[in-house]
Amino acid sequence: MAIVSRRELLRAAGVTAAGLPLAGWRDVPLGPTARQAWAASLPRFQPGDVPDAVLLNARIHTFDTENRTVEALAIKNGRVLALGDTATIRALAGPDTVQYDLAGLTVVPGFYDSHNHLRATGLNFFAVDLSGARSVADVLAAIAARAAITPAGEWIVASSRWHEGGLAERRFPTRAELDRVAPDHPVYIPRGGHNVVTNSLGFARAGIDESTPNPPGGTYVRDPSTGELTGHIIGRPAFGRLARLLPQPTREQEREALRAAIRAYHAAGITSVIEPGLEPAEFAAFQGLWASGELTVRTTAMLRVFPGTTDAELARALETIRGLAFATGFGDQWLRLGGIKFTADGGVETSYLREPFAHADDPEEPRGKPHASLENMVAVCQLASELGWQMGVHCVGDAGIDLVLDAFEAVHAHSPLQGKRWTLIHMMLARPEHFVRARAMDLVITAQQPLTYALSAGWVKYWGRERAANNEPLRAYLESGLAVGNGTDSPVTPYDPLLNLWSCATRETQFEGVLGPEWAIPLADALRWYTRGSAYTAFEEQYKGSLAVGRLADLAALTVDPLAAAPEEVRDAQVLLTMVGGRVVHDGRLGSVSPPQRPARGFAVPEGCHCAEAPG
Repeated sequence: MAIVSRRELLRAAGVTAAGLPLAGWRDVPLGPTARQAWAASLPRFQPGDVPDAVLLNARIHTFDTENRTVEALAIKNGRVLALGDTATIRALAGPDTVQYDLAGLTVVPGFYDSHNHLRATGLNFFAVDLSGARSVADVLAAIAARAAITPAGEWIVASSRWHEGGLAERRFPTRAELDRVAPDHPVYIPRGGHNVVTNSLGFARAGIDESTPNPPGGTYVRDPSTGELTGHIIGRPAFGRLARLLPQPTREQEREALRAAIRAYHAAGITSVIEPGLEPAEFAAFQGLWASGELTVRTTAMLRVFPGTTDAELARALETIRGLAFATGFGDQWLRLGGIKFTADGGVETSYLREPFAHADDPEEPRGKPHASLENMVAVCQLASELGWQMGVHCVGDAGIDLVLDAFEAVHAHSPLQGKRWTLIHMMLARPEHFVRARAMDLVITAQQPLTYALSAGWVKYWGRERAANNEPLRAYLESGLAVGNGTDSPVTPYDPLLNLWSCATRETQFEGVLGPEWAIPLADALRWYTRGSAYTAFEEQYKGSLAVGRLADLAALTVDPLAAAPEEVRDAQVLLTMVGGRVVHDGRLGSVSPPQRPARGFAVPEGCHCAEAPG
């Protein structure tokens, strides 16, 4: 696989009014079919082209290499044709050009969420909503209401977007409490991505009782005085026994969930996401919407594997990777493959720490547990490198970050990682020495300040206030010299980019006030991470993340200027217009009617696509 330097990639990013030069892509570490797909899906401009649309009388922050702010831009074939003052751009318009007078709105490149579970967010819309619960009684009432309309014996599943820190009691509901309101239904209440609460019937269905040992990387929380299961389960290795029993959505239900999430994201100004971890079967719904032309949030999807701690788990992970005859970059402008993703540790309660937790649910593991052994991580990373995959690994605790850097360095010693943009996902309890090691390999970071915002009560409880305040040290990321992509980790957190920007600039949290104000960063830097930074992490900065001639016309128009307004004004702003590929997908202006979504492709993709590409 060819490796190019950052300078070479930036030099290749130059465009002209005649279109994007394809020569610059020859050295990018993507296979040949991937390059051809991108080229075919982005028509070249022709001399004398008349714009399809123009945006006038706006304040447009381009985030291009010159960091220009202009009044107007023209769009042709889904890409930016020209930028300049309103008079100049208006003069380019023809009789069929759609003209948008934005009357002073601020336009930015479309928000690119570098870590967003699009599929899970959509599915959460159809689960029991606990986001407004403010007491354990509220949680129980919501579960009881769903039980009343659900046939006996069927699972009741709640959404993951809630936190016990927002409840008056600041605790999880118990198994006994859930038994009282849903005695005839197994209950599954996820909180974030690393915790689940269930009732007695849920435990029984999974064959879990007081004698069941804690698996590596997971914990069945027990009452310290009686030893009885409380209902709280921590870590996928433990709650996976329940998750496997849940009814799976039909393909059409998955598609409808994606449609719901796409509508919500467009209203928030989100035009691209990195979907950080799909198992092979979960790609089908994305492929279905892609074929029908409905996938209008551009998606770079990562493949999730589970290296685990045993030989059998490692064998399954390696078999999954070898079974795919394509690699990072396969796809087109709407749906592409990103990297391989696995988790080194968990989240708040399940992170892997150098020093003990302030509160440990499993006293036998006071520093937490890694989700994979170093040996298995190295084996997966080595295979990924050999087959041309980008790699991204979830790491939260400082000891978890240590493990990931150890694994990456083992590969780097034989096959240098510079230019491959291997990613430290979260990197939340980062230490100064971590940045030194990461710079040596030219790694990138995907940061999610909303995790600190939404889970603040958990960080304080489990890590103590000092470590919680040093969590997600944004300014250290900024000063490290490493590339950073911004995002949310929805549905664990709110997907709203404007809330994220505000929290980045203030370090305000939902439940614990300001945590670590010294780590706050300027709104301008947070916004650059949310646009150019995220595009860079996915090898897409030549097409996304800025508004320059030849770039995709993905943009959002806001009621305030994030580069001039106070953080609170940005948090409370509105997205009045969102465009993807030059088409309006959200229009919140008074009396406006949005045109249809982009047209479907001219062919249908058979179920179970057999497309293959050798790494180039």
